[in-house]
Amino acid sequence: MAFPRIKIRALQAFVAVYEEQSFSRAAKRENTTQSGMSTQVKGLEQVLGAQLLVRERKKFILTPEGEVIYREGQSILKALMKTEQTVREMHSSVGGLVRIGMIPALTRSILIPAFEQFKAEFPSVELSLLEEYSHSLMRRVLDGELDFAMVPSTDLPAGLTGRFIGHDREMLVSSARMDKQHMHLQEISLSALSGARLIVPSRLNVRRKSIDMLINTHGIHVAETLEMDGMLATLEMVAATDWVAILPAAICYPDKDGSVRHLNPIKDPPIGLDYILVEKAEAAPPRAAQLLATCLTEHLSKVLNEWSKEFDMLVPKP
Repeated sequence: MAFPRIKIRALQAFVAVYEEQSFSRAAKRENTTQSGMSTQVKGLEQVLGAQLLVRERKKFILTPEGEVIYREGQSILKALMKTEQTVREMHSSVGGLVRIGMIPALTRSILIPAFEQFKAEFPSVELSLLEEYSHSLMRRVLDGELDFAMVPSTDLPAGLTGRFIGHDREMLVSSARMDKQHMHLQEISLSALSGARLIVPSRLNVRRKSIDMLINTHGIHVAETLEMDGMLATLEMVAATDWVAILPAAICYPDKDGSVRHLNPIKDPPIGLDYILVEKAEAAPPRAAQLLATCLTEHLSKVLNEWSKEFDMLVPKP
């Protein structure tokens, strides 16, 4: 006896409805009608003989059967798209438009050398870069506006996968002209922030939560705080005033010589930061995007490895 088979279109509809938490938004994403999406999901449930989605408090919840179909469905759809791309790309050169997103901490340190290398090797590829913070970038990847994004490690919304690409360390950054207390690249305790005027990212920034938690946990009393989400503006303000900031080592790479800004890795406790590469769970990015992701990751690894060597030779605090 032949059993009905799952249709790819029904699987796409189910995944889209759950990830978008809306039949109308899912229909827009899949370029179809809302009634068509509903029909596909109901048909999938009939084929499987199980309910996959439950509506609770204006939110779709996966049933146990739905969790299996969603998890395995993502893998199936991604593998299918990757197979299609591989066959197409066998008969074509690397080209097209690659759309990527990066947080400011990475654009200042790795963007220029990585782009120069990539364009020299693949001149026919067009590049589009969006510099924003992680929450917005992840939403854009999910909506298909970006092929991938490089962001700090965080909880990912349904529909995205993240791959670890590097570990960074946070530093206290101050003006080389104003700071007479600390030597450049001298490790300092978190307690050194006591009485400081501290620039912090806004509460929408992934890093803000960890900074607040550490300061509160260790009873650090700063004199004043200023919320600022502009990385370059933060760097300029630190260089020209007595305001200080906690920033990832990656963005501080151009300041390694200490002539404009003092960099002091924080210890007791050290503050770490992981970076991940985020892409859609069920859609493999184009080959050109995969090659660019590899290039950027390699340059990030180079920067972080050089910092790691510096950290091994840190100036001990007297």
